[in-house]
Amino acid sequence: MDKQLHIIIASDRGNVVNLPISKKKILVATITSITVFLILSVASIYSFSLYTRNRNIANQLSGLQQKLHTSTELVAENKKLTEKLQNELDQKVARLELHNIEQANAFKLEKESLISTAVDELNERSEIIERIIGNIGIKIPQIKNGNHNQSGGPFIQLQDAEYDNLLFRADKYVQTIQCLPLGKPVRGSISSGFGKRQDPMNHRSAYHTGIDFRGRTGERVHATADGVVKKAFRNGGYGNYVLIDHGNGYTSSYAHLQKYLVHRGDRVERGQVIGLLGNTGRSTGSHLHYEIALDRKPINPAKFLKVSSLAKSIHLYAKKKVKL
Repeated sequence: MDKQLHIIIASDRGNVVNLPISKKKILVATITSITVFLILSVASIYSFSLYTRNRNIANQLSGLQQKLHTSTELVAENKKLTEKLQNELDQKVARLELHNIEQANAFKLEKESLISTAVDELNERSEIIERIIGNIGIKIPQIKNGNHNQSGGPFIQLQDAEYDNLLFRADKYVQTIQCLPLGKPVRGSISSGFGKRQDPMNHRSAYHTGIDFRGRTGERVHATADGVVKKAFRNGGYGNYVLIDHGNGYTSSYAHLQKYLVHRGDRVERGQVIGLLGNTGRSTGSHLHYEIALDRKPINPAKFLKVSSLAKSIHLYAKKKVKL
């Protein structure tokens, strides 16, 4: 028989309660209590660990939320900065476009002013050339429009093509002027004119086919127009002699030279030195015999001598045309 423990509880009135408890029950109760304690201890530890873990997760989540908030603010700031930069860029582009428009208008006005000035100058130049050439008696080649068959191209109104037409007209005049022997070949004065005269050698009546210029031996002799040297040799009574073909039937010749400085086939320009004044051939002293011929017929050079300034301006124009 198991041993039992008796728990006796007595009241103030004398009542006694006897509670018998066996050792087995005490052992079971003890084991149960220990088990419950262990379970409660493990549960407490697990709960504390879970609490700590949840707390850490909460802290991490709070940190992430703070970073997200910060990132959102940065995105908003970047968006504002991007919009600001875009506005500044748009403003700069607008200013640049406005500047380009203003510059284009300024260039257009400047071009129109240059064209107007050039047209006035070309008109004035053309009128002078027409008047001078008319006084000389030279005919300007007609400007032909040509055959209109098998032709085309964009339509350009007259005011837009006026300058080009005038320039073409002036160029046509320049081509004519360039082949005219204008001005004096030397600086000296005239000692004998063109036409009938008394021969200086035999004092008989003769016909002088050119003009004689006074000068010093060795003085430079200049071509009076652009052209090609056709002759440069010792030519009997003419002495050292140069003949230049200027085109359109015009030639000029230079005689009694001390020395010629060009050769046959050379291309020369107006004002170029072609020889030195001398006293060679049938001559009574140092001078230049100068002739102009049209289609091999001598013509009076006198009317070509008074336009040397025009010849110089035309020569410069031919060298450097007006450009816009």
